[in-house]
Amino acid sequence: MKQIVFGDSLKLPQTIVGCMRLKDSGMRGKELLRFVEECLDLELTAFDHAPVYGGYECEKIFGEAVLKKRPELRRKMQLVTKAGIVLPGIENNQVIYYNSSKKEIIKEVDNSLKKLGTEYVDLLLVHRPDPLADPAETADALEQLVRSGKALHVGVSNFTPSQISMLQSYMSISLATNQVELSVKNVENFFNGILDDAFIRRIPLMAWSPLGGGSVFTGMDEQSVRLRNVVGQIAKEHGTTMDAIMYAWLYVHPVRIAAITGTMNMSRIKTAVEGQSIVLSYDEWYRILAASRGFHVP
Repeated sequence: MKQIVFGDSLKLPQTIVGCMRLKDSGMRGKELLRFVEECLDLELTAFDHAPVYGGYECEKIFGEAVLKKRPELRRKMQLVTKAGIVLPGIENNQVIYYNSSKKEIIKEVDNSLKKLGTEYVDLLLVHRPDPLADPAETADALEQLVRSGKALHVGVSNFTPSQISMLQSYMSISLATNQVELSVKNVENFFNGILDDAFIRRIPLMAWSPLGGGSVFTGMDEQSVRLRNVVGQIAKEHGTTMDAIMYAWLYVHPVRIAAITGTMNMSRIKTAVEGQSIVLSYDEWYRILAASRGFHVP
């Protein structure tokens, strides 16, 4: 299993198990425990969470089935979670909003630790940039959580380069990553400075929705049809599946990208791992890029 180093010491597999759809999967109890054990046997040791996933239920479902039943598994895994999104009704609010205040971040982390059944998370991310945030206060919250041992490393999610610079300027510890949307369907973040910023900071990226929501397989919009034709042909040439090629398209990038799966289906997770062993040529990578954008580079 290929690994990527985040921060100064956090080693995560290049394929990370995303738990956003855990509630919807219907997986519970012993079935979920078996799933996690199988992931660990495959060296898929990192699990990505957030308080808001499943309407605040996914972390609890995971904790009750896994770490509260077999706490010894904690030392074999890495847990990623986030903070800073408040769903409607939680604070008598009418709309969803972002809240990166110190009080909110610390409260959410404490709740996540209780639900997950752990004393710490390996990586904590600010889930979304909050336009009302005081960066000094957000930075203080993150550093306090690291000092207390509740978060071993911290980073951000969906931040622009300038937003990362702003937050980092108030911190004495380095942000470990930026988790952003990256896929053959969504290539904007390859060209808007986010990858350049990651190279400058020497940090790897985490990609959410690495299959672009699945529309490449069935969508009838022009982009999906183009991608289906090109990715399908390249998959045929490699003797593999379209999704393995789409993962490989991310893995090959030298910035170092860890992909977060969006499924609890083990066969599809294994396909994501298969993508690590596929080496795409420059020509293949650019063929897919052209299919996504609808034009070749000049």
